[in-house]
Amino acid sequence: MFLRITIYTLIQEAIVFGILLFGKNGVSLSGYIDVAFLVSLITLLIGLLVYIMRSGFLDRVHNGFRSISRKIKREEENEFSDMLLSELVGLQYAGILISALLVMLSSILCMFL
Repeated sequence: MFLRITIYTLIQEAIVFGILLFGKNGVSLSGYIDVAFLVSLITLLIGLLVYIMRSGFLDRVHNGFRSISRKIKREEENEFSDMLLSELVGLQYAGILISALLVMLSSILCMFL
């Protein structure tokens, strides 16, 4: 778990510094704060979306859309047709959420410098 959080955090920081280096404003503390907050906010939203999908909240909606799609396209059932959305999503959300919070915390701490 710690390794996964570290990898996700390093990926986010690499994205932040890549945006800063190739951006037109250059590298500055205020630029880091802005970009790090936005990257962590997007990652946090992705983590929350994965959490909602894994919790089973969207299973009924997914099954309804899938059955309508099969009727429209006249497809037969396959091995994945009985699986719920929460079973199809295999991504763990805890590491994504914690790493997003760490990057957001780093941007908040830099704001006080």
